[in-house]
Amino acid sequence: MGFYNQILPEFRRFGAQLVGLSVDGVWCHAAFAGGRRFHFPLLADFEPKGAVARSYGVYREEEGTCARALFVIDAAGVIRWSYVSPVGIDPGADGILEALEVIAGQVQAKGDKA
Repeated sequence: MGFYNQILPEFRRFGAQLVGLSVDGVWCHAAFAGGRRFHFPLLADFEPKGAVARSYGVYREEEGTCARALFVIDAAGVIRWSYVSPVGIDPGADGILEALEVIAGQVQAKGDKA
């Protein structure tokens, strides 16, 4: 999360909004984000626990947690790219940035045709 905070200008260059989500509560998020000075929102998928994670297929029922998953969702609400990282592996940001570049290129191509 700290890395994403550092490269936030790259996301914003594409007009993208970064949002973090976990099954922890609001107060846990406030404590976690406070000292790290995050400049993006953390959303609590706490009640009912994991409802959003379940809808994206990344809730880990046996542990009561959600997988470390990344989604790029376009302005129409369509998932354009996703990745579920293995436990203990940092997924980085390359896939996200590549997906944003593809989307930006498609938007530019549509604009050129108009």
